[in-house]
Formats: sequence, C-alpha cells, structure tokens
Amino acid sequence: MSPLDAYMRNSVQTASPLQQIILLYDKAIFSMKSAKEDIAKGDIQSKIKNLTKASDIIRALDSALDFEKGEDIAQNLHTLYDFVLSHLVIVHAKNDQKLLDDLIEIMENLQEGWKGIQSKV
Repeated sequence: MSPLDAYMRNSVQTASPLQQIILLYDKAIFSMKSAKEDIAKGDIQSKIKNLTKASDIIRALDSALDFEKGEDIAQNLHTLYDFVLSHLVIVHAKNDQKLLDDLIEIMENLQEGWKGIQSKV
C-alpha cells in the first residue's frame, strides 16, 4: 500500500460521513487525472489501474445513495454516476483525453456541491 493510500484509508476511517464522501471524490478525481497522464505517456497498465480505481469509487458512491431519504437528489446523482461510469468505459477503449477531462469536470462539480453542504453544517 502506498503512503497516499494509507493516508486516504486513515482519513476515510476517521472522517464524518460527509467528509468521507468528499475524500472519496478526491480519490476518484485523482485516479481519473492520473489515468489522463497515463494515456499521454502510453502507460496502459497504469491507465487500467487508475480507471478501475475511479470506477470502483464511483460505484461505491452510487451504492451508498439512499433513494428513500434522498429522493430526486439521489436519483439525479445515480444518473450522473451511471453516465460517468459508462463513459469511463469509452475513455478506456478510445484513450479519449477530452472526454476524460469532461468526466473529471463533472466529478469536480459534484464534489464542490458536497463541500458547499459541508460548509453549511
């Protein structure tokens, strides 16, 4: 386990649920940006590892949604997560850096929303 992974694991385990969500976004965005660098370098193995890690995190965020309490917000997040996941497959197949930039922007915007909630709690 890398020092960053150990730090993230400790941070997630000791954080509030809202902070955990924000940290998971951090790791997903970091993995997506790393995959973009991997595409530029032609490092296929690392690209696969980073896209898989980002996809796993997004699936975890999606599986944590509470559709009863969250109603429309949970459904909208689910739709966005599904969109990002399906397009990460395209990024993987086509090494599409522009599409990956767009997906990173979506995740960063979602993270900003969670940070906005955190600042009000």
